[in-house]
Amino acid sequence: MLPDFLQSTFRTYKEDTNAVASWLAVKAKQCGYSADLLTKSDAQSAKPKRLKGKARIEAKRKEVREGKTSSVPNTPTGPLHVIGIKDFTSLAQYIAAFTKPVVQVPGPLVKSLNRAIDLRKLHNDWSRGDESAGKVAQKAQSDEKHSYFLGILEQTRDILRPRMPSDTLNDSLSKPLGGLSIAEKVPGSKSHDGKANPFDNLELEEPSQEFLDAPGAVRAAGGDPKVEPRYEVENLQSPEEKYLAAHCLFQDIRHIRSFLKTLWSMYKDHVIDLVAASITTDTAINLVRELEQEYIQRFPGTPGYEEIVHLFYGVQCVHQGHQPDHKQRPDDHINFHVYDLAEECMLTTYIVFSSLQDAIDPNHALVYKPGHFGHRDKRTTWSQKSARAKFQDDKLILLEGFPDLSLFARTTKGDTIAEDNLIRGIRGMGPDRDIPLWLVFAAQCFLDTQHVLERDLGRGHRILVRTASAIKNSIEQNLEFHASLRVENWPKSNDFAMKDMIRTIDGWILQDLVAERFRKASQYLPLSRFDAGCTSLTYIQIKKQTAAPDGDPYSMLQQYPLLCGLFVFALKARFQEMSIAFANAWGSILYTTHLYNAVRQEKFLGTVWKDMEMVISLQSPETLFVGNAPDNLEEYLKRYLLSMGYSATNFASNRRRGTGATASTRGPRGMKELGQVGKLFAERYCNNAASVAFTRESIRPIIEAKMDDDEDDDEHTIHKESSKENQKPSPTPKTKQAKSGSLIRGGPNLRDESFPTLDFLDTLANALHAEQLEVSIDYLLFHRQCWHLLRHVNAHCKPKLLEMFGAGYLDKENQLPFTVGYIFMAATQTSRVANVLLPRRTEEVTSRLRGLAADAFEELIGRGD
Repeated sequence: MLPDFLQSTFRTYKEDTNAVASWLAVKAKQCGYSADLLTKSDAQSAKPKRLKGKARIEAKRKEVREGKTSSVPNTPTGPLHVIGIKDFTSLAQYIAAFTKPVVQVPGPLVKSLNRAIDLRKLHNDWSRGDESAGKVAQKAQSDEKHSYFLGILEQTRDILRPRMPSDTLNDSLSKPLGGLSIAEKVPGSKSHDGKANPFDNLELEEPSQEFLDAPGAVRAAGGDPKVEPRYEVENLQSPEEKYLAAHCLFQDIRHIRSFLKTLWSMYKDHVIDLVAASITTDTAINLVRELEQEYIQRFPGTPGYEEIVHLFYGVQCVHQGHQPDHKQRPDDHINFHVYDLAEECMLTTYIVFSSLQDAIDPNHALVYKPGHFGHRDKRTTWSQKSARAKFQDDKLILLEGFPDLSLFARTTKGDTIAEDNLIRGIRGMGPDRDIPLWLVFAAQCFLDTQHVLERDLGRGHRILVRTASAIKNSIEQNLEFHASLRVENWPKSNDFAMKDMIRTIDGWILQDLVAERFRKASQYLPLSRFDAGCTSLTYIQIKKQTAAPDGDPYSMLQQYPLLCGLFVFALKARFQEMSIAFANAWGSILYTTHLYNAVRQEKFLGTVWKDMEMVISLQSPETLFVGNAPDNLEEYLKRYLLSMGYSATNFASNRRRGTGATASTRGPRGMKELGQVGKLFAERYCNNAASVAFTRESIRPIIEAKMDDDEDDDEHTIHKESSKENQKPSPTPKTKQAKSGSLIRGGPNLRDESFPTLDFLDTLANALHAEQLEVSIDYLLFHRQCWHLLRHVNAHCKPKLLEMFGAGYLDKENQLPFTVGYIFMAATQTSRVANVLLPRRTEEVTSRLRGLAADAFEELIGRGD
């Protein structure tokens, strides 16, 4: 199920009705209502339905991953009482009549009641329309119970209205809809001129924007937290209720799809980073998996997508006046009169995907000959195509891409750089297996991304190659730079990690991995292709083929920017971890930072070293200087010693000679890995962990740390309307500059009990984007620059250092960072620092060395080194 801090449409509705039932029961009892009049559930009905099969296994795995047994924290353990629908009005009347004192209905409860009515009222209009379409008696009985519950909720609100706060009486959610139809009230729906496409009717079902934007459901508002019994509204298991849940599920998915399309459009416009778009999309697929699991838990016996969509799609077709199985042509796969509906609920994608599943054979490697089923028409955008052309285009995209994806999934289990949910889902596909809804959604995201990016589809691969090449070149230059220059803190065996990353980049990115896998697979697996005589995707036939056809190089990565983004993330994360560990072992960056700060503070250096300023800003002075940046002679030396891992007592005036250096209890300091949001995904995409366990504890410090500056800024909304016509939430950013120079916006207030799923995805995308600069620093390159600088500083200062400390101040080049300590020591009265630095030979106290060091800085900064 979804994490407890996220909202879905149906969960919000259930929480709203339970909140109303709980408040009515608790408040009525406080007013003297007899508890005997409430229906207490028996032990069996109080227990949740027991999951079976895959649903039960997945639920247990999720509990283990998240280290909990419930999605709702601090759940009461008292007896459960089920409040019958018929009890609502009697409870409300009792409360409204009570005058000692008069009971005031809490504002949050009014919002919960209004939202529940709003959803059921919109759905009730659909029910009436569907009844006129000729549904059977069973459906009529279901509608009757649905309408009865709606009527009870409205009566309850009318009874309690005199006890509601005045500011809630004008709430648009509680206003009657008047004589206009729902269509005339939903933005973007059919206008008075009657012109609309066949899918406009689907807008009838969507809850209003007030419903979508309303805050989270209140739980037992106004109730005594010490009351042990729990109260819930009776659970309806009718086909109507199941349809309502399916409708809410597809509505949530539809909004997530709209959000992701806008996200990739922003990537196309260079507004959002590839990594941010990729991780957010794959996270959205995980959330859809949780939504599906939540639906299955509420309605057991729903094994996959087909079972869920059958109810929703069939009912919607009848509602629009069409038969689901009607075909204009004998070889049609769907009723193209309702193509928009089929595409909205991803049925078109499922048809192709299920056919591809039938072609999977563990003893064969699938190949697809380009043009076998026709060629894509790229002269027009996908949105401009006809319904048939759209279906044909999507079919060709999947047919061309699936063999590569399938082979990649089969041959890379557990040893890939990173993998997304689509790859994992394809790995589990096979004939006669149910295709889950989340996998259909993952395939749909694959298609949607191609629709949005069009000719810009291959940019993700170019970004990946550019990133991988830069990392490889930096590592190779570093290995050459340190071929004979070693330090004890970094033994030669540690270079294995660097060389292994080069091999990974060469094998996975810089060569055509899929083509190589095909070559190897053909040595032990017969290759198969789709039979030329196949005219229907429903029954794909295959026949043996001796060689794979030639295709475009890097075809899989070229058409799969999401996977490229995950590869980029994994490479950057591993490179940052390795390069920071290396730089900390040498001390080059850290102690050059201390020297740079000193010569700047003392006005010896007027030139700004932009790279250094960036590193100080990103790593923070507290990390680099053990506190704020020092600004006096004594503090320069003290902070230097603390950073090395020594205690400040080493240079106390009363310290006895010969006493060894005292280590600081906190140990040596060093730079830290950045990208707090990315760290949440490191195990998932760097080590191929099962999933990311989102909890309040894991996301609160990360998201709030990024968003606290804008938290109370009402102008920085989480998402805007993608257009005034259809009111779909989308991540249109209103930005400000973060300290790293990247884009950052306000996010949801995580102190609230829960917040919408789209808000979470939007905040995640912007937070990931905001930290891309800080995770893209090449610390190996900066290490070499700092080492060159230390060499230059030593060359400038060497005569004076020899005079003051003797030839032993620098036995080997790997001791260059100690030069910084001697420069600081020469400017103070300190004559020795235990056995950390050599004692001075003269009594001279001079700042000349800092001036000479500043000259070295000026020369290198001026050259751009």
